[in-house]
Amino acid sequence: MTSTTGRPPAPAPQSMPGPAPHRATSGGEVSSDPYGYDIERVDPNAPARIGGGRAPRRRRRPWVRWALFALSFLMLAASAVALYLFVILPLGFGTSLVAFTAALVPVAMIFAAVWWLDRYTPQPRMSLIYAFAWGAIGSVLLALFVGTFFDAWISPAEETQLVDSFLGAVVQAPVIEETMKSAGLIGLLVWGRRYISGPLDGVVYAALIAGGFAFTENILYFSQSFHQAQAAGEIAVFWQTFFLRGILSPFAHVSFTALCGLGLGIAAERRSLMLYFGLGTGGLSLGMVLHALWNGSTFFLPVDPEAPLVGFLRYYASVQVPIFLLLVAIVLFLRLREKRILRRQLSEYGRAGWFSPDEVELLVSMRRRRRAEAWAARHGAVARIGMRHLISAAIALGMERHSVLFGRTTAKSRARERELLEEITADRRLLGALTAPVVRS
Repeated sequence: MTSTTGRPPAPAPQSMPGPAPHRATSGGEVSSDPYGYDIERVDPNAPARIGGGRAPRRRRRPWVRWALFALSFLMLAASAVALYLFVILPLGFGTSLVAFTAALVPVAMIFAAVWWLDRYTPQPRMSLIYAFAWGAIGSVLLALFVGTFFDAWISPAEETQLVDSFLGAVVQAPVIEETMKSAGLIGLLVWGRRYISGPLDGVVYAALIAGGFAFTENILYFSQSFHQAQAAGEIAVFWQTFFLRGILSPFAHVSFTALCGLGLGIAAERRSLMLYFGLGTGGLSLGMVLHALWNGSTFFLPVDPEAPLVGFLRYYASVQVPIFLLLVAIVLFLRLREKRILRRQLSEYGRAGWFSPDEVELLVSMRRRRRAEAWAARHGAVARIGMRHLISAAIALGMERHSVLFGRTTAKSRARERELLEEITADRRLLGALTAPVVRS
């Protein structure tokens, strides 16, 4: 397979002593392999091994990047203190504790969904933490601060309580909240393309940001509902709010913000500034529309005093459920698409001599990755870490090459490719040293 970036570089000549490259078959026999390894396979039960390459040259990250990361987290920590002192603490410790516990239920669902989406091509853990922290702290504070001025700007001189509630729910909340949440995605793009390099990456980070925002918002809503239940002496008010927000709509905010993340991810994969603006704005606008549709439904649905939830449930089943299922179908397609991309790009490196067909199958299969890590773990914790890092570097290599195919090759992209190939070589040599027997039988 040829591409605009040319063929992948061939592995450097072997630098380690030993017999000619071989590959063990399933029966334990040794057969000639067309790609070649710099480490002989000695364990017939081991997964297919990856070999060849130059000595590693690990590039240090600039200290400026870490300083900016530290400054960002310090600002988020200060914002968290301000959010607690001025928003959460006035609600009362007992009420806040009840609301916090209830809010853990929907956010756990979001974490489970994000874990399933992200485990195939995992993102850096620190950036995932940043995304959730931005959603739970930064975007909430900005929405509260900016939303006050925006609400005053759009409100007419003389307005009733109904008009004020409608403008706040259908105009102010969708515009301000979605903008503040999407600002976290822009921040990740500013940090570097390795965080959002494709549509699924954008969806993962958007889901975490939206999940963090919904987590804090649920604490506020559950606290208010708990106060109302205590004042009325009827706990049903609280459970109704928990059912609507925690059970029926845990992914509401995720669905809204994921559209912007999807658009920015497609633009990042194509490396197009025009697409960043067009698809990012389009996804943000569509998320605002869906947010307004969700909030505005409560103003137009008929309410039966004897069964107040019937009208909402009918609307929920006929409108919101199909929209949610469509978004789920899109996400599943993106997950399958990543697997096809990884297989295609790693196979190209395989034809250049970096991977064998068995290794490609190992890297694209979650089950085989787990088996490879389990095999490495039998040789110690360091071997398992090496195997995990090798798999991670190979995944990053395949996805990086796919992204480069849509743009021109730059010195930075070539350096990134060389860095990943050297990391793979260093990891496989480490595995070979840790798993090879000291004395040959």
